[in-house]
Amino acid sequence: MNKNKIRTYAVIGIIVAIILAFIIYAVSNSAFNFKGNTFNQKTKTGLGYVRTGRQDFNSPETFFLGNFTANMAMNDRSGKFVCFEVRLKMSNTDLVKELKEKNIVLRDAVIDEMSLNRFSEVSTEKGKLALKEKLKNRLNSVVSEGDIEEVYFTKFIIQ
Repeated sequence: MNKNKIRTYAVIGIIVAIILAFIIYAVSNSAFNFKGNTFNQKTKTGLGYVRTGRQDFNSPETFFLGNFTANMAMNDRSGKFVCFEVRLKMSNTDLVKELKEKNIVLRDAVIDEMSLNRFSEVSTEKGKLALKEKLKNRLNSVVSEGDIEEVYFTKFIIQ
């Protein structure tokens, strides 16, 4: 072999080694946690950002009621609708069976209650808390085997 081929192979080998080192560095410092396969999110604490892993809350005392889209009352701004996701905290896990059986009635009650509210009422934190309380009371009137202790909005978008 002549010296030009050796130099060419050496340069190619060094470039390949640098690319591999870059890929290994990028993967090891990426936003993915390969052990738990969950996405690391940045949460703001104080003046800077601290990386924390996203935690999925799958408690046996909570029930996922579903995703909703509802038109809002037309008094203050017409054409507004809200997309939201509701989870319910139950007094006991025996209530799950009844919630599954009455899912359609519960979903109807949530959409009906939301459509009674105006944009100005649910756009504030105080309004959302009042809406949660109204939903809790309305849903508790439907169920009979236990109580719904809390209503959680895990997504809430007004357009």
